[in-house]
Formats: sequence, C-alpha cells, structure tokens
Amino acid sequence: MSETRILDANINRSAEGLRVLEDIARFGFDNQTLSADLRSLRHQVRALFKGTENQLLGSRNSSTDVGVITSLGSKTDDRMNLKDTVLSNFKRVQEAFRTLEEILKTTGQYSAGKKMEALRFDIYSLEPRFLNLFKPRFPAGIYGILGEKFSQGLTNVQVAQQMVDAGIDILQYREKAKDKSLGQMYTECLEIREITRKANVPFIINDFVDIALMVGADGVHQGQDDLPVTQVRKIAPNMMIGCSTHSPEQAHKAIADGADYIGVGPIFTTQTKEDVCDAVGFEYLDHVVKNHDIPFVAIGGIKLHNLRDVLSRGAKTVCLVTEIIGAQDIGKIIKDIKNISGEIK
Repeated sequence: MSETRILDANINRSAEGLRVLEDIARFGFDNQTLSADLRSLRHQVRALFKGTENQLLGSRNSSTDVGVITSLGSKTDDRMNLKDTVLSNFKRVQEAFRTLEEILKTTGQYSAGKKMEALRFDIYSLEPRFLNLFKPRFPAGIYGILGEKFSQGLTNVQVAQQMVDAGIDILQYREKAKDKSLGQMYTECLEIREITRKANVPFIINDFVDIALMVGADGVHQGQDDLPVTQVRKIAPNMMIGCSTHSPEQAHKAIADGADYIGVGPIFTTQTKEDVCDAVGFEYLDHVVKNHDIPFVAIGGIKLHNLRDVLSRGAKTVCLVTEIIGAQDIGKIIKDIKNISGEIK
C-alpha cells in the first residue's frame, strides 16, 4: 500500500507540473510544438498507469499527509517571475519521474520503470528548449556600441542614457583592458545594466563573459580571436551570444557553433577598432541575406550617407558607431537613422 501511495502522489505531482508548463508554453508563448510535447509527456505518464486508477485512488489520504503539515507557513513555493515558475515545475516533474521510476522497479515493474527513465530524459531535453523562450531576442533596428574614446568627453554611462532615451534598440559595451581596469568596467556595466533594464533594451557586453554574468547582461559578443561560442555557451547557457564574422566560412562556423546572431562587416573601411580586417563590402552582406536566416547586424563604416545602401540590401539591424556616440546631438542622429530606416521599409 505504501508503494501505491508513493506512485499516486508522484503521478499527480508530475501531471500537475506538466500542465503548468504546457499552459505557459501555450498561452504565455504561443509555442505549439513545445506545448504539444509537454502534453504528450503528460498523456504518456497517465497511460502507463491506465487500469490502476481505482487502486491508486484508494491509497490516497491527503488529510493525514505529514508533508502538508511541515510545509504550512513555509515560503518555499514563492515565485519571483514566470521563468522561476517554469524552473520550479521542471524540477518538480523531474524529481517525480525519478521517484516513479525507482518505485516501479522496486515493485517488480521493470519495463514500466525503464519507460519512466526514458520519459525522465525527455523532460531533461525539454527544459533547455523551454528556457530558450526567455532568452532576449535580437531586435531589428539600431545596434549601439559604447566607447569613450569617441564620445566627445562624455562617459559611457552618460552616452548610454542618451542613447536609451533616444530609442536605441540594442546596446553593446565595448572597452579594452588596456584602457580601463576590470573594476572600472564592472562598475560602468552595472550602471548601464540598470539603465537598459528600466528601458527594456537588450544589453550586450563585448568580450568579458565574466562581467556580463556578474551584472546580469542579456548577452555577450565575441570576435574571431575571442573565446569560442561553444565554450561561452557552457558558462552562459541562457545568454544571447553574438559573433563577429567577415566571410561566408566564418558565418557558417558561427551558426554551427550556436551563435544567436552574427556581426556582418566591416561593410566599409572603419577606424573604430584596432587590427580590423579589410572592408568586406556588399558581397558578403548579400551572401548572408541570401543564404542565412540567423539575425545579424551590419557594421563597419556605416554613416548616414551610405545607410540607405546597406538597408536596401536587406539589413534589418545596423550599427553606426562614431556616427552616434561622436555626435553633438545623439538624440537627433538616432532620430535621423530611424527616419531613413522608415523610408526603406
């Protein structure tokens, strides 16, 4: 009887958790595939115990459950946000599946236990797919990059505030260790993170994955000579990861490695980065537009006078570095860029 009671509790626990996850995928994200996969898991669990419903129900005694008494007054089921709810329910389902697996094997139902084992690994694989829904999406529009050496005497924090106020769509912090200490960069990024968070603007940090994790940035951007995307993903699995590319081969590798977006450029000659490669021109931009669906930002030497040419070739997100951060009126230049983008659309 005790084994049956354990089975009953964990069947219900797993089904309830799966239902919560299914509803969030269905109504919260309109994700038909994920919702269907979760529903299928729930039905498979119920089907595994079909014909034993009366026995399971007969073993139930909620009124004397000692676990209910110990949980009264506890806040262990408090939730900070929807993502926290998803994580909690995945954990609930995974633990319930493990208990079902062990009890089935204990009671001589080895085949059913192995089926539960397979379902447990299915739920493990569904978890990262679900968490990807919470990852910030790469937006179309203007990709801003910070760099004090081009900022007319303003600090990165001051420029970030002006860019966000003017409607920048995504913002990257790009400084080098030879110009600022890690402590200075951390402090600046912490302030910029708050500015971007309040405005719901994705915040990317160039190179420094550790600082990005510390301040809770939305993503990190890597160059060809920086850490590999595959390795960055291991330590920052829920971050948006971008990768600079300058050729079809590099684009293919970045995509295969799991980059969430790529930088395409430099389209024109640029002096904003040291040891930058030669301009790739429109040929590489055309290649990416024609052959890849991955989000990308066109970058490198783009100014107001050539912006229309870049946009007309299919770029949805563009980066104008010195044109923005070196402007006397940052708000006006961003407005001008948006007006030109609107004309092309």
